[in-house]
Amino acid sequence: MKTIAYLLICGFLFKTGFISAAYAAVGTPGCGMFEIREGCELGGWMHLVLGDVIIGALLAIFLHVLAHRNNIKLENNARTIQKIIEMQEEQRNRRKDYSVFNLKNLFTHMLHILGQVNKSVINFNSTLDLDMEQKEKKWRQEVLRNEIQNEENRLARVIDTTRNNLLSVNDVLEPEVVNQIEGVCMYISEIKLQESSFDIIHFPKYQTSKKKIKYVIEKLNTYTIESHSFAKIAGDDFGIREDKTKNNRKILNSAAKENSGDV
Repeated sequence: MKTIAYLLICGFLFKTGFISAAYAAVGTPGCGMFEIREGCELGGWMHLVLGDVIIGALLAIFLHVLAHRNNIKLENNARTIQKIIEMQEEQRNRRKDYSVFNLKNLFTHMLHILGQVNKSVINFNSTLDLDMEQKEKKWRQEVLRNEIQNEENRLARVIDTTRNNLLSVNDVLEPEVVNQIEGVCMYISEIKLQESSFDIIHFPKYQTSKKKIKYVIEKLNTYTIESHSFAKIAGDDFGIREDKTKNNRKILNSAAKENSGDV
């Protein structure tokens, strides 16, 4: 706006300096060039001073005031936009802080349920070695089956809740973290317990699932509220391979030893 005002003023001065000067010298004979009295008409220079110059000055003042007001308005708008941006950033950081805290609780709960399922599986398989009547053994196995199924349903609900929360906050979390969490949820949801014809239930990839969940929890624990970011951690448990064996009884005994202190 100031540039336009300056251009208008320069154009006006150019016009008055070269065009108006052509008739400014003409006046009433016997009257001075700037004389103002009865019988003397205003000369060209007086018309210039009293007319164009004053009008030009007023116009320049008007444009200056207009430009000043416009600059003030632009500055106020810039401050308002900056406040809106800061408020949105603060809201985004709060959403991120809460989402990380919530996801950490969900994965901790998921790890607990996973341990409960494994414990129930071990208890179910241990009924084969109990010295009791077959009828009572079948009853005990049925109770444990119901417990395992209930724990599986709980785990499925926690996974669904985790995915829903992840979907609602994927705009504030880093894509790497979102992909890792979604990958772990998909991995665990695809694991199905298997029961053999010998009344033995197998929990495949339990150790791998537990390590993946612990990795996510460790990753979420690196988040700091001060910086609203995650820190890098050494190692990657997502490529863990699980050894397989055909001896079901060895799997049961090794799982019981490894998880006796974890559950």
